[in-house]
Amino acid sequence: MVIISNRAFQRDYNEARITYAIYGTENFVDAEVLNTSEGGMYFESGHDLHPGSEICIKMRDYSPDTHGPEACDGYRAEVMWCRKIFKGDTTCYGVGVRFIVNVCDKCGEKVAYNDIHKTDNFVFLCSNCFKYVDNLSDENKKRVEDYLIGNVI
Repeated sequence: MVIISNRAFQRDYNEARITYAIYGTENFVDAEVLNTSEGGMYFESGHDLHPGSEICIKMRDYSPDTHGPEACDGYRAEVMWCRKIFKGDTTCYGVGVRFIVNVCDKCGEKVAYNDIHKTDNFVFLCSNCFKYVDNLSDENKKRVEDYLIGNVI
């Protein structure tokens, strides 16, 4: 009997520590990744997340030598599902997320995952917009990033 997987991408089973926050906030929470794929990841957290929420994920102890050249130190993702799970006498939440880093935050152009550039503030830009923003003064660069993440008064 042949088992056909319904998954779009192959899962790589590895454990890694992460922190994540709802996009646009700085309230990072610790969690543990149990598997990853080209399109997303599964992690377990002590906090419930609502499907459709957009989150920023930071890899803790990130190393390209350990995690491979295709891995990133941070991701933007959409929560696809969240389920309460029981592990012995503790309760946590299993969370499945889909990466959404292939759209430029400035121009909205959809580009390949490897053509997206992430700023320190988790703004994701295509190559053209990244070059444009990178050539701005530090003050103007901060203004553009603040505007793109919705952090304006």
